[in-house]
Amino acid sequence: MPIDQSEAIILRTENFAEQDKLVVFFSKEKGLVRGIAKGARKFNNRFGSSLEPFSVVKIFYYEKEQSDLVTISNCDLLESAFDLFRNPKMACLFSYIAELTEKFSPYKTGEEKLFRLLHSLIKAARGGQALDVLARYFEFWFLKINGLLPDFQFCQKCRKPIGGAAWMEPQKDGILCQKCAREKKHEVTLLMRQVIKWMRKNPPEASPPPEWSPGEWKQLGRLFQSIITFHLEETPRSLNLLDF
Repeated sequence: MPIDQSEAIILRTENFAEQDKLVVFFSKEKGLVRGIAKGARKFNNRFGSSLEPFSVVKIFYYEKEQSDLVTISNCDLLESAFDLFRNPKMACLFSYIAELTEKFSPYKTGEEKLFRLLHSLIKAARGGQALDVLARYFEFWFLKINGLLPDFQFCQKCRKPIGGAAWMEPQKDGILCQKCAREKKHEVTLLMRQVIKWMRKNPPEASPPPEWSPGEWKQLGRLFQSIITFHLEETPRSLNLLDF
């Protein structure tokens, strides 16, 4: 049986049967994949610490006919994220990232842009980037990659450029200017659009302008999260753990 290999990021694991683990990973070539690591719960097993969440690994596996689960034969650790998870808030953030990646991504469909986003966030977190910046950066690019990011430059209804304040359209597919907006629930301020513009042009490890306060990053998060929950049709479990 031919063995596939790929660079991948471990999203999560859970116990399976008596000695195995179910592993959910995001492959550079095939996207979201679920597999069984046989014997991974044994003492001194061959996987070591390579199956820890958000480890970057080279994973070896083979596929069986008529089975959605691959069988993981080995895993080489390339980059460990163990130190990041000593911070409980960082652990909550990456649980949120893992949950959305798993719920939105089609199974075994390659998406290299999303793989690069996840990898860049791990590096930025290791470099000390602020949690709120990491969270908003992920939400912005995650929505964009999945084709869910609204146009923040033009009014959805009259198509005129947005100058001042604007509001999210109820169907979450655009924003409305002050003249066209009827239901003014989710305001999109000029500062929020400046932050969005900054994220579009900068990598996640870049330092944002110091005048942008944590409260403003959180306000932008509420906007992105309203779009995410609208399309997901439920509130992500891990979202309740975030306070930034």
